[in-house]
Amino acid sequence: MLSVRTGRLSLWLSGAALAFLMFIRITRELIEGDVGAMDSAILLAVAKKRTPWLTIAAVDVTALGSITLVVLFSAFTLLVLLVLRDRMGALQLLASSAGASILTIVTKDMIERIRPAEAQQLVVVSGFSYPSGHSVSASALYLTIAIIAGRYVQHASARAAIFLAVSAVLIMIGASRVYLGVHYATDVVSGISLGVAWALVLAGFFTLVGHRDSP
Repeated sequence: MLSVRTGRLSLWLSGAALAFLMFIRITRELIEGDVGAMDSAILLAVAKKRTPWLTIAAVDVTALGSITLVVLFSAFTLLVLLVLRDRMGALQLLASSAGASILTIVTKDMIERIRPAEAQQLVVVSGFSYPSGHSVSASALYLTIAIIAGRYVQHASARAAIFLAVSAVLIMIGASRVYLGVHYATDVVSGISLGVAWALVLAGFFTLVGHRDSP
């Protein structure tokens, strides 16, 4: 059991380090002015692909990262964990949501990147652009739920399917933010990186303090 826990801890922390390094690199390049042209080109290219049905789909998908649904998913999962008497899992979930919110607010206020103006914004938004709050919150929450759920799933293929599904959802949420014209591509990639890093740090921490092992 000790070797399993050690291997899992190494996996979580290594992944967290890689994700955070990606966030740092994107942030540095943004501050140095190296990504502006690329961001504008991507945004304009995506805007040219807009169609009525894609816009409806993007609005629906982007809602998966909204405050309302993030809170609802968090509350539902928290209730399930409490019914299962998984108090450590509940704490991990709460830390994931709270930490993601704090990281988003602090980073946005530090960078103060203005939202895109190159293409029409298809939804009403406010605040700074970097990083994408939808991406940070959704990445931290959904990945944390996947990690916790993985502890209750016996088959490796089922766990892999859970993580693949979460990855697909995160990519779609991020893409929808660019499509709707409210974020640049780097806002989204950095947001996903930061959210993933936070979720994996928590996974490592709760593994370290003795969270239950997978069956």
